[in-house]
Amino acid sequence: MSHTSEHYCRSCTDTVHLVQGKWKIHILCSIRSGPVRLGQLRRELRHASKKVLTENLRDLEDAGLVVRRDLSGAVRHVEYDFNETMRPQIQSMLDHLADFGDTFGGPQNKPTNGVPR
Repeated sequence: MSHTSEHYCRSCTDTVHLVQGKWKIHILCSIRSGPVRLGQLRRELRHASKKVLTENLRDLEDAGLVVRRDLSGAVRHVEYDFNETMRPQIQSMLDHLADFGDTFGGPQNKPTNGVPR
């Protein structure tokens, strides 16, 4: 494998590693339309526990994809949003994943003789 191919594969692998897991893509998709609060995420992703959502949000924050904004005053108010410098890349990645899923994802789109339906 050439150095360029190795770098390309490593970059792809690193990206998949950043977003792998049951809830990270769901969280990113929820944030795609704007900042969200933990309570909103819990309502949208009702099968995910608060603990798991918080862990995933921290992972995404540590990776630099998501920022946590504490807007607390008299009432506790924390929002999660994309890192502004990463927003275009994250939205593009999600768009490409959705397009790929539309073409190749799900049982209704299983390839027949290598050709998607």
